[in-house]
Amino acid sequence: MERELNRILKDMSESTAKSYRGSYLRLRKLLELKDKRKPIKKMSLKDVLTSIENVENPSTRHSVFVIAKKIFDYEKNKSDFDVVDKKIREDKRTLQVNKNGNLDKTLPTYKELKTAIKNEMNPKKFIVSFLMFKLTCRNMDIALADVHAKPKENYDENRNHLIVDGNKVIFIRNRYKTVKQYGQKKNVINVLKFTNMIKKFLGDAEKKALFSQRSGKEITGSSVASYLKKFIVLGLTEGSIVKIVLKRADESGSYNMLRNISNNRGTSISVLLSEYDVSNVKPPSTEITQEQTQDVKQEVEVES
Repeated sequence: MERELNRILKDMSESTAKSYRGSYLRLRKLLELKDKRKPIKKMSLKDVLTSIENVENPSTRHSVFVIAKKIFDYEKNKSDFDVVDKKIREDKRTLQVNKNGNLDKTLPTYKELKTAIKNEMNPKKFIVSFLMFKLTCRNMDIALADVHAKPKENYDENRNHLIVDGNKVIFIRNRYKTVKQYGQKKNVINVLKFTNMIKKFLGDAEKKALFSQRSGKEITGSSVASYLKKFIVLGLTEGSIVKIVLKRADESGSYNMLRNISNNRGTSISVLLSEYDVSNVKPPSTEITQEQTQDVKQEVEVES
């Protein structure tokens, strides 16, 4: 078991490896493989795929399906894999549409969210909520940020940075989910209240981590969401804020706004529409996916 698992986890980051390990163990349980000496690859692929197809939740089904694709030769078994993959995608899509439809009835409006952030006076809560609202940042983007009182020549490339530069704040992201695909991102935030809140958070310090464990170490991936939860207005989550902003883009018919969300978040437009858009009930069109591949400036200015 361990040898097979180690082959799967080779060259993965700690957080990714943890996720894949959980999915691997879930697949073994699904296959009723209690003998740790027996690898999954010794089983018939047909039996493995049949067991996977019987998993009701499409997200769980997908997580164990990915493991099966890593264990068995995809090219030699492409037709068998593709049949299962197609059904998973269809079921995930149906589940997401239903979930988004229910969320649409309970989420606050764009205006309500904007007003709540505008009126927030807690520095850290304002900073977190603003970044999620204006730049549709993920939890990790914010949790791994260091705050600097002034610009300097070099910054830790393994961290993200919020740098006060006069009345502006420069936000540099070196670590976020899709950095390997999109590279470093840089935003210039030209909003006076945001700058003032950053300064208030810093106090007399030249540099301070926005979030850290009590030991001073950075927050690990599995606990990031719980650390940030109490610092988001209206009791929302990062994902729900993205949905609210996307709904606004849909209502305004602004494709430029959609492109900005895609660029700032580091997520393709097709994924945004299929996973986060509460008003979207059809799969994203091929045209949208193709257009989003055009070059987009990495450095953008954020204004109030």
